[in-house]
Amino acid sequence: MKYLKIITVSILILSLLSCEKNVFDIENPDVEIFVRKLKNGTYNEYEKSETGENLWLKMPEFEKKHISKLIELAADTTHIRKFLINPVSSICPTPLGRDYFVLGEGLLWIVEGIITGKQYPSLSPYLINMSLPEKDKYTGISKGISAEEILQIQRIYKDMVGNK
Repeated sequence: MKYLKIITVSILILSLLSCEKNVFDIENPDVEIFVRKLKNGTYNEYEKSETGENLWLKMPEFEKKHISKLIELAADTTHIRKFLINPVSSICPTPLGRDYFVLGEGLLWIVEGIITGKQYPSLSPYLINMSLPEKDKYTGISKGISAEEILQIQRIYKDMVGNK
């Protein structure tokens, strides 16, 4: 019976040690865990109302040390349903005509916020093709930028950070 307890405790300890780290600390964020949670829809760090109602997803306290990893992971153009939004914005958080966020685009938005020293670099977490005619930039015509354009921008950021 004593050996059974020892074996059970040993198995329990080994299973706990081998568990994948999946705890997310918003004040000391791990970029890979953050991205994994966004991709699988389990990022649930909400700002709460006085009654405990979910208001909006909180921005993790990313710093300059996180920029390289965020840029690296911005090569992922997966469509996701939930992403961070600027809580003062009253406009649609995705381009008109698009009902999803693009992970890499959002990560580049976060990077821009870190670089500029702003928690939220703009009202909405998507990029706009500024070469479009003014009337088309914010309408359903553009539906935001393409995955290929996101990857081009990601490479520009990567080169920019690599040269510092």
